[in-house]
Amino acid sequence: MSVEHSDGMFALWSDPEVCRYSGPLIDAHGAPIVSPVETRADSDRIIDFWLRAADQGTGCRWALVLRETGAFVGAAGFNALGVCWEYAYHLAPDRWGQGLMSEATTELLGWAVSEHRCREFELFIDPANRRSLALARRHGFECCAPESDRPLRWTRRAGAPGS
Repeated sequence: MSVEHSDGMFALWSDPEVCRYSGPLIDAHGAPIVSPVETRADSDRIIDFWLRAADQGTGCRWALVLRETGAFVGAAGFNALGVCWEYAYHLAPDRWGQGLMSEATTELLGWAVSEHRCREFELFIDPANRRSLALARRHGFECCAPESDRPLRWTRRAGAPGS
């Protein structure tokens, strides 16, 4: 992800459907960002957060772009790196159901295992987010939280089915 993705990030993060199940947003200084964002400057603060996290080795995000056109359609990556890597993703609603996030998930989890020897991943998913629940199941994640927890924690060991 880079500042070149500013237009796409604003379109993504200003969409209420994209933000519906996302947790709170903060910038690199810990200041809250209203979600959905109202200005390009706010979505640029999200980009800045991820650029700094990548520089510091604490997290990373990739821009998801279409091969054919290079159009920005979403972002995916890791909120936290360590023993267990927290995976997160957001996709433009007009691209939902096309297999793009599944493809990105396969690539990014594979990259984390092959390049960084990551052995375990986690996701946090609101139980009402049926698309994310289905994605987690397809990629071998298992729920390991009581149903009363919100959001639910899902985990997956490297090499699990769905890799």
